Amino acid sequence: MLNGMFVYIAKKGGISRELQNFLYFNTDVKTNIQYLLITLDSLGYVVAIGRYLFPLFLLLLAVHYSMIPWIRRGLWIKRLIFVMPIISLIIYYPTVFHMITKNNSILQLIIINSTYVWIIIYLTVAIGLLLFEAYSITMKIFQKQFILILTFISSLALLYVLYFGQDPAQIYQFHSADFIWKHGVYYLKAVLSVRAYTFIVLLNVIGALLGSASLLKYTQEIFESSKEGELIKQKSDAVSMGTSIFVHSIKNQLLANRVLFKRMDRLDGTNEQNMEQLNQYIKKLENQNENILLRMEELYNSVKTNQVHLIPVALNDIIENAITYFYNKHDKEAMQLNYAIDTDATVLADKSHLSEAVYNMIVNAFEAVSTVETEGLISLKCYSERLYNVIEIKDNGSGMTKEEMKKICEPFYSSKNTNNNWGMGLYYVFTIANEHFGSLRYESIVGEGSTFYLLLPKYKE
Repeated sequence: MLNGMFVYIAKKGGISRELQNFLYFNTDVKTNIQYLLITLDSLGYVVAIGRYLFPLFLLLLAVHYSMIPWIRRGLWIKRLIFVMPIISLIIYYPTVFHMITKNNSILQLIIINSTYVWIIIYLTVAIGLLLFEAYSITMKIFQKQFILILTFISSLALLYVLYFGQDPAQIYQFHSADFIWKHGVYYLKAVLSVRAYTFIVLLNVIGALLGSASLLKYTQEIFESSKEGELIKQKSDAVSMGTSIFVHSIKNQLLANRVLFKRMDRLDGTNEQNMEQLNQYIKKLENQNENILLRMEELYNSVKTNQVHLIPVALNDIIENAITYFYNKHDKEAMQLNYAIDTDATVLADKSHLSEAVYNMIVNAFEAVSTVETEGLISLKCYSERLYNVIEIKDNGSGMTKEEMKKICEPFYSSKNTNNNWGMGLYYVFTIANEHFGSLRYESIVGEGSTFYLLLPKYKE
């Protein structure tokens, strides 16, 4: 559309030399564009294509992002959106337009005004839906990303609004329809000064820069998120193979030691005192051996490939299982856990694995609040957000730096006492979230605490 109008302004002429140099840099460029071999009909239809497809795609995009149930379920809405743009492109096809509007200025005005009205309606509805969606988002992570998308779309819409008043009929009827020029657009008026055009160009530049910056920022965030996930996957694959081999080797050795201990335990000693002390050592070594085997088994279960079996499960059951499991292992008085389930949703999940993942998130929050002197508070919420059911766990612990946040889901990474913590809890949550076609998101402020979001796709029975 913009290219077509730029060529059209050159062909129309009637502008001052200063303005001509401002728009086309010099007379030669303007002259070459002015005598470009393209008919007015072809040029007009180039403008028509851009003019009528932009509001179509903008409204389709707004409908795509909308979470209003009747809009998402209404396939007929998307089909209906195509009607006016298609009709306009058919009517404005040069041959058709000349045939149906020949010697009928009133019909031409009706067509021009009708297309203008539906374009305004499409733009208004699209921007309204996008703004409503931005207002409806409660999660900061989603809200931040959506604002970047909205800023980019708004910058494109600004550029479109600056120029969409140019009707293709004005180009078709350039030599024969004087009445149409009464409806001409501001940038075709010869009275405009270079200063006025400078202001118009400035608006273009601001819109382009704002949109480009938003698009780059959004793309960067998506790229960084994908990059972190891929790095974690690569590390986990390497660690998984190495750890499995290591565990298998050590486990065989410890099993052999267990047999040796039993043989030592059956020895008859001539010195009763020495034999009694030897029995104590044997008992101690046996306990240590059993503990090592147990921890090795836990480690092996954490890094091996987990097979999940997804079936419809009430989200409330998942949460109850995780909380019960937590209280069975931890003192209820150790901290305050508040939870609220604002949805009766059913999710497609492996009940055992997902309950374990939520339990690990609670344990992670519990360990975070254990490091601060103030009263530890943990809140667990379940609610619906856009296409997901969200399990949110928030704590008032010590928080994390940006560097720590980049590593917390890596296998074997832990900022806590590694003698008691394998650093596999959040990695397990990350893996299980992906196995459930969801994701794990988090945000944190040092000294204030952290919030983790387990996102699970909505399930329809």
